[in-house]
Amino acid sequence: MSEAQILLYNFKDENRLRQIRRYLNRQKISLRMVQPSEYLESLGFLFEIPGFAKNSVFNLGQNFQEEMMVLNGFSSQQLDEFLAFFKENSLPPVALKAVLTPVTMHWDSMKLHEELMREHAATHAR
Repeated sequence: MSEAQILLYNFKDENRLRQIRRYLNRQKISLRMVQPSEYLESLGFLFEIPGFAKNSVFNLGQNFQEEMMVLNGFSSQQLDEFLAFFKENSLPPVALKAVLTPVTMHWDSMKLHEELMREHAATHAR
C-alpha cells in the first residue's frame, strides 16, 4: 500500500490529539490508534499489509505508557512536513517514533517499543 499511514500509541492529551488528527485528515494520511490489546499484533498486521495474519496469542497485560508513533508510506517531504507541524504548532514532540521497515513490519509493538526505548536511552546518555 503506497498511501501514507500512521499508528499512534498512548496519546492522552485530547487537544494535541485533535490537532494531529486534523493535520492527518487534511493530508489524507490514515491513522490508527493502537490499543493495548493489539500490542502483540505484528506491525504488518496493524498496517493491514497483505500476508500478515492476526496473532493467536492474547495480550495478558503487556503494556507501556509512553507515546509512540510508527509511520508507513511517508515520502521524505511528508515526513519533514509532519515533524515541522509539531514545531510550528508548539506541540511537544514524540520521543519514540519509527518508520516501518521490512524488518520491523514483522515485530510487534512491544518489541518495537523496547528497541526504541533502548535507542532513546543510548542517545540521551551521551
